[in-house]
Amino acid sequence: MYKQLISIDVFVPNRFVWQLKVPLKIKIFIWLLFRGVILTKDNLIRRHWQGSKQYCFCSADETIQHLFFACPCAKFLWRIVSVTFGIHPPKNVTHMFGSWLHGVNKKIKNQILIGICALCWAIWLCRNDIIFDNHKEQSYMQILFKTTHFWVLLQKEEERDFVRKACCALETTTVEIFSKHGWMFSNRLLIDDVPVNSEAPV
Repeated sequence: MYKQLISIDVFVPNRFVWQLKVPLKIKIFIWLLFRGVILTKDNLIRRHWQGSKQYCFCSADETIQHLFFACPCAKFLWRIVSVTFGIHPPKNVTHMFGSWLHGVNKKIKNQILIGICALCWAIWLCRNDIIFDNHKEQSYMQILFKTTHFWVLLQKEEERDFVRKACCALETTTVEIFSKHGWMFSNRLLIDDVPVNSEAPV
């Protein structure tokens, strides 16, 4: 199956996803995300599921576009990425893995894309924690910290120094934005507390 997915017959952006240096489980998740078939509530309803379409972070219908780009939580996270790295947020999944980082140094681009995989994975895991494990709604900061630690863990050891600096920049930007509003957050997640192979339905 894996060899078929990266074969020449597969649509080029899909092939690019399979070339990302992330664990296979996350590659599969990103590929399903790119194909628009992860099990968001709107996709479940298309399969005749009878539950509510409401997204657990807000009152809007849960779709891929809303979950990862349009929800206030997603917009906040993308704003942090935008401010930290000086790049505009992607418009959608196709843009994210298409022309979004056009002109960016290839090595930096690949590292940022791994970070974006970590961001999407963290959003998905937090969403599933609330729905399936009855966790309380998670804060933007918790999702951000989970993202940065996934990002570090997904990198090769020799490339982690750059990523740690990037993660620190993301976290510093976030804390600065929160502190301007008088909000404090000290419950940091530790790297060892965030296993890369955490189970999550896709």
